Amino acid sequence: MASQESNLKKVLGLGDVMSISIGQIIGAGVMALTGIAIGMTGSGVSLAFVISSIFTLFMVIPIAAMGSAIPTTGGLYRYTSRLLSPKVGFFWLTLFILAQLTLAMYAISFAEYVQGLVPNAPLKLIAFLLLTVFYIANLVGVHFAALVEKLMVLVLLLALIVFVVWGMPEVNYAVFNSSEMFSGGFGGFFMAVGLLSFATGGAQVIAELGGEMKNPGRDIPLTIITTTLGVGILYAFMATIAAGVLPIADVANKPLTDVAKTILPKPLFIFFMVGGAMFALATTLNATLSWVTKGIMIACEDGWLPKSLGKVNKKFGTPHWLLTLFYVIGVIPIVTGLSLGIISALGTGVFLLANMIPVFAATKLPKKHPELYQAAPFKLPPMVLNTVVYIGIALLFFQGYLLMSSLSMPIIIGTIVYIVAAAAYVMIVGKKITHDPGHFGFGGHIDTIENPKENIGV
Repeated sequence: MASQESNLKKVLGLGDVMSISIGQIIGAGVMALTGIAIGMTGSGVSLAFVISSIFTLFMVIPIAAMGSAIPTTGGLYRYTSRLLSPKVGFFWLTLFILAQLTLAMYAISFAEYVQGLVPNAPLKLIAFLLLTVFYIANLVGVHFAALVEKLMVLVLLLALIVFVVWGMPEVNYAVFNSSEMFSGGFGGFFMAVGLLSFATGGAQVIAELGGEMKNPGRDIPLTIITTTLGVGILYAFMATIAAGVLPIADVANKPLTDVAKTILPKPLFIFFMVGGAMFALATTLNATLSWVTKGIMIACEDGWLPKSLGKVNKKFGTPHWLLTLFYVIGVIPIVTGLSLGIISALGTGVFLLANMIPVFAATKLPKKHPELYQAAPFKLPPMVLNTVVYIGIALLFFQGYLLMSSLSMPIIIGTIVYIVAAAAYVMIVGKKITHDPGHFGFGGHIDTIENPKENIGV
């Protein structure tokens, strides 16, 4: 039976990948967390955003290094299962699946912003329709979904730039002094840095799309690094306005909408709310559906799940059954009315903690496949790479712990039960898994890693 991966289409250029990455990074975080960070550190929030972007690089550079050396479909699963072990790889994937409850978070948050403009709008129906629209867009092809993403990202960036252009002349720069920039002390400042990393992360997910990129070895690290830093700088400008236009006490622990109302005329305020806040959520939802299926598709090929579940539609080049699976995962919290706070804390917390595993896998790459690592367009000396990895793991643990510790005990116990059941499944089914852990995919084909020059056409 031919690999379903061969039915994927290599259609994504650098612009497509950049749009997906920007859409993934820019979400509701900047709208909601900026005010909370101001409450922690006052006008130091701008510097906190810059440093949080640098800290985020520690969490994503290991993925960039693996993506440059071994661009493949379902990168995080493949790197984990091939560089660590098949069982560890699928265990990570079970945690990843649970984390996709956040699909509902994006849709529900979007619907809440709609209610902010139209108070009587039906929240559940709007969230359901938004998720359905992007499910269909991704069902008919990743290229079409990427085109939709490009258009939305352009509007999103324009809305954020409008906020910056109108706001910068209104800033009182006198508030950016040592006492008001560290109003909560250095402890409060670094708490803000950790919190804001939730808003600056996300670029690493484009490693899932290596098999559908035209030039993945170059585009994966270039996109991850430039979009993480670029969006972080944009956030810093927005935070400068948030902290410098109104008194700190008036904006601490408040959303950006309060500042936007002050600096923008009503038509531009509405544009900012729709094109900025709402499109930030829409682009993240659409981007997630474009990459979320890839790892589990490869796991189906590996034998962890039925191969038919990972079937790729030959006409559209999309894994339609898996897209439907994640669509259902997103719909269930919407129709059951699960709390947005629970969805966001559980989904994001599990995602951050789980990602410690593929980040650690990067330490094995220079040892196991030195030829590919040395030939990669982007690489670090092994000692530097290992240092980055361990700093990244510490930051992921810190952020994940912050979120998970906010959950109620029944939710924590339920999560532990899920993890134990997943581990049991891995131990039982893992006895039957026979795939060669030395095989990666290049451009939709399964190639033997031991012959890199032959496999990648060097």
